[in-house]
Parts: sequence; structure tokens; C-alpha cells
Amino acid sequence: MSRTLSVAEYRTLLHDALSAAHATDALTLPIPMMYTPDAHRAALYADSTVVRGAVGEGKTFWARALTDPKLRAVAAREYRLPRLERTEAATGFGARPDTFQPSSGELRALTAWGVQPTTLWTTVALTALGVPDLATLATWTERVDWLVRNPGATDRSLAEIEASARTADTVRIVLFDSLDQFHPDRTVAEHLASGVLNLAATLSRRTTRLRAKVFIRPDMLDGALNGVPRADRAFLTARAADLSWSRTHYLHRFDRADLFGLLFHVLGNHPSAEAAAFRAAWPTWQQDADGRFLAPDELSRDRKAQEEVFTTLVGRYMGVNARNGFTYNYLSCYLQDALGTITPRPFLAALAAALENTSRSHSGHDRPLHYDDLRHGVSCGARAEELHQALPWARLALEPLAGQQLPMREEDVFELWANIGLADRLQEMTRRAVADASRSRTGPRHPTSYPFLLEELVDAGVLDRRTTGELDMPDVYRTALGLGRRGGVRRAPTAA
Repeated sequence: MSRTLSVAEYRTLLHDALSAAHATDALTLPIPMMYTPDAHRAALYADSTVVRGAVGEGKTFWARALTDPKLRAVAAREYRLPRLERTEAATGFGARPDTFQPSSGELRALTAWGVQPTTLWTTVALTALGVPDLATLATWTERVDWLVRNPGATDRSLAEIEASARTADTVRIVLFDSLDQFHPDRTVAEHLASGVLNLAATLSRRTTRLRAKVFIRPDMLDGALNGVPRADRAFLTARAADLSWSRTHYLHRFDRADLFGLLFHVLGNHPSAEAAAFRAAWPTWQQDADGRFLAPDELSRDRKAQEEVFTTLVGRYMGVNARNGFTYNYLSCYLQDALGTITPRPFLAALAAALENTSRSHSGHDRPLHYDDLRHGVSCGARAEELHQALPWARLALEPLAGQQLPMREEDVFELWANIGLADRLQEMTRRAVADASRSRTGPRHPTSYPFLLEELVDAGVLDRRTTGELDMPDVYRTALGLGRRGGVRRAPTAA
């Protein structure tokens, strides 16, 4: 690749493109920024009823894309899934509340009245699919009551909608996302989620043109499956798809090509002269019907080609030679959590933070980014903030650990939690959320049990155990939360 931009122009492009990416989210991402990693293709299959995804991996975006005709058309074209063009999607529950979804207050009231979750979500699905008798009713209480008083209505309505979809040669999907906003109490939220899964299994087994698609965190799926019959559990998990931003090689090493492909897509699709010059270095960029620029396969999938481009931006080594490590691998290593997960927003935020620090501390450097500033990027805190937004209770659990030295014994963590009365604070958080009519994230599964609470943090990839049994924390969280680390700690074997 020939260098077609000066250092100043590269910095301008990085600043403007990364700032534009940071200013959007899953509900506002414009078509030019839409990126389609290969690993996400299976999530759009009609028969992939369950889509597992960790915090920040793209559940809400793909739920939105399926309901947006323009985004869905892009996905159909790039993933070569023509069936998506003949798909109609409606939202049963999602990140953006509207009058066609039960509100938080209605969900809590219906649950308190003893309405079974499967009945509730069947009512929601039939309403989303346009059953006239339900559409004319004003409240969800009336709709649920109508379905209960008309026991044959479900089978009759599904048969009619199925016949209509077959005639039109379409597949009709009801989408469920943001299940962690069902109820502040985790037990109740998972009980409600089990009803969604039962509905999804019913539609998959009894119809060919009607589906539910459930975007859900893996930990919440595990809890919700307890309310699903054993045969249906196997049926749903066998068809599940996973959202991931890495691919595992035969040596059990993670390939982060999709993240770097996203970076180059963001740079190439910024509306600026610098972006045009960046694309000119690879003449095989193509422009699709929607105006999006598509990077050549080398930039999307080829690690060696990606490394060469990234070397243009920051140099090859994290120092003077290979003994200091390679820049292409650095962010992949230090931005991953204890489960090996890296998500797009922290990856791009780390680069933006590195650029800001380079402009301030190494403005005369001969590359757009200084390798040493990648270290500052890791500590920018974007992943910790992403975690806290999705799991507000985790902030309360992690704040007492600030200033401690890792690794830590479990007993020391429990003592810190006991000193601040964490169990009482978590229960109070749930009580306040239940009393508030607005939506809120669900809390931990066992707020009063510190051992179980610790396991939830381990399962979320925030903490991990060393070979000694002591607790450690990945750098992506440790540096943001202000914990130190003692030297000479031997890590447990992990895929990396």
C-alpha cells in the first residue's frame, strides 16, 4: 500500500471518522457506517430463533436492521440472503419503546396479576402480526384478557397469518430485544424471558412462515431456559446463533480481523477528501447502490494486509523491535475481557483516545499514532462504561475494589463488599427501580449472596480466577477502575 495521505491528513481522518462513529449508536447508525462481519450472518437466518450476544456485540443493531427495509436490503445483498428481501419483521419488545409494546408498568402489573409469560408474549406477537380483534383493543390488559377468554384464537390466528404469508411468499418475524429491561428483579425478568422462548419454540415447531427471533445475553438465556420444557431447550439452543467479533483458529487463537475491517470501513466511509484519498490506495474499493463504500477483501479479512495498513498508521512494533510486541496485536490482547470478548465501541474509542494523546504528547511523531499512546487507549474506560450501562449493579460491586492490588482473595473481596453493605444497596437499587414506572435494567440474580454475585462477575468476563484460585481482572477493566497488579502472577491457561 502506498502512503497517499500525510501524517496530518491521516490524523484528521482518524479524528473525524472516529468522532462520527462515537456519536452514533445501534438505534441511529446511518447506512454508510453499517458493517457486516461474516460471523454475524447466521444471526439473520429465519430459523436462528435465538441470537446470543454479550454486552455491546450488536444485538440491538441487528434487531433494528431487520425491521428497517433499507438496512435489511443491505444485509440481504452483502450476506447473499435473498430470503431477507421477502421478510417482514415487527417488534414485540425492543430498545425503543412504543405504543405497540407493553410498557414497564404494564409488564409489572400483568406479572403481578399472575398472567403467564407465554400467554402475555403470545398476545404481544399476535398483536404485532396484525390480528384484528386484538388491534381494536386499547390496553394490554384487555388484549391478554381477550386471548384468555378465546382459547382457540391462537391456533386460528396463526393458521390465518401463516396462510397469508405463504400466499405472499414472505416470512414474518416478531423480534424481541432488550430482555434485560423486562423487570428490575432478575428472577422476574428471566421468568418473563422464558415466555418469549416458549413462544419462539411454538412458532418454529407449528409454522413454516412465522418466527420469533430473540436477541439475548448468554447469561440471561441460561436462566430463562429453566422455564422452558427440556425438549424445547435443546431445540432452541441447537438453532441458536452467536454474535461475535472474533473467529477462533484451529490453535484456539482469536482472529480479530472483523474489528480491523470495521475500522477501515469507518475510515473509508467518512464523507471527506481524506477518506477518498484513503480509498484511492486500494483501487478495488466498490460503491454499492446505497452509496456505501465496500472495502476489498484484503482489508476486511486478510490479517497480513490489515497489519500492513495499521503499520502505516502506528508502526509495526510497540517499541524499537519485535521484543516489545506488535501494534496490530496489542489492542486485541489488552482490550479483551476474561472471556476473550472485544466489542466495537471500546476498540474504536481506544484508537480515538490514542490519537488524542498522540496529538498532545507526540505531535511531531512521524506516524499518525504513537505506539506508546495505544497503552493510554486501553485505559480510556469505554468497555467499563459499556458494562456499567448494561449492568448497573456491576458498578456498585466494582467500586469498592478501586485502589486494591491484584490478584485478590475471594475473602478480601467479600470483606470489602460487606464493609459498604453491598447486599443492602443492591436490594435498594432493585426496590427503587420497581417503584419507578420507567424501564430499567435487571439486577443480579443473587444480590444477597456474595459468592453467587462473584460468579456472575466471572461469568460476565469482568473477573477471572488464577491457577492459585485468586481473582484477577483483565486490563480493559482494571486500568479503568484503578486497580493495581502485583508482579509474578502466573495466568491460568486461556485461549488468546
